[in-house]
Amino acid sequence: MVMVKICGVTREEDVNAVVDAGADAIGFVVNVEESPRNLSLREARNLMEQLPNKVDSVAVTVSDQLQEIVEIYRELTPDSIQLHGATSRLAHQVRLAADAKIIVAVDARSPDALEEAISHPASIDALLVDTYGPGGLGGTGCTHDWNLSRKIRDAVHPIPMILAGGLTSENVSHAVRAVRPYGVDVSTGVELQPGIKDAAKITQFVRKAKEVDA
Repeated sequence: MVMVKICGVTREEDVNAVVDAGADAIGFVVNVEESPRNLSLREARNLMEQLPNKVDSVAVTVSDQLQEIVEIYRELTPDSIQLHGATSRLAHQVRLAADAKIIVAVDARSPDALEEAISHPASIDALLVDTYGPGGLGGTGCTHDWNLSRKIRDAVHPIPMILAGGLTSENVSHAVRAVRPYGVDVSTGVELQPGIKDAAKITQFVRKAKEVDA
């Protein structure tokens, strides 16, 4: 059964909706001022404290500074750290400095997406393939070529691959069948407006994703 992560959560009621829907992980965007889903470290910590043990917390950052990433880890102690635009060297440094799983995101729109994906060592815990927007972050609501996603998935195996970018309850079943990812990640597709989630959309998305046969 595919892993489901709901990203860009900013409110306690949305945390509760994600948990009730049966999602596996929640992503919290921290210290990214240009994002409408941005949280301060204190805001993120307060929301993470609401999570039951069965739901993983993911700190999402676009920082390329090891010191800042380590500070995020020490302040939040998330289950995973999701790095956007990170080099393999930075990802390795974060792994050595933080006792958390490391998820590295790559931009499927980049002409070098496949090469970038396979450049990361097997020491990372997952690779997320997303559709980037300005600032090197996802949440664009735009899909990309799922044939490329499948190529990346096959190329990085056995590293788990997470599919993101423009997923909704209407297309996630098809996406899972086409790409066969370890997990799926959604933000815009379950929102009323940027940063404000919709409980009904979350529930439907999780159900549609998890009903696909492995």
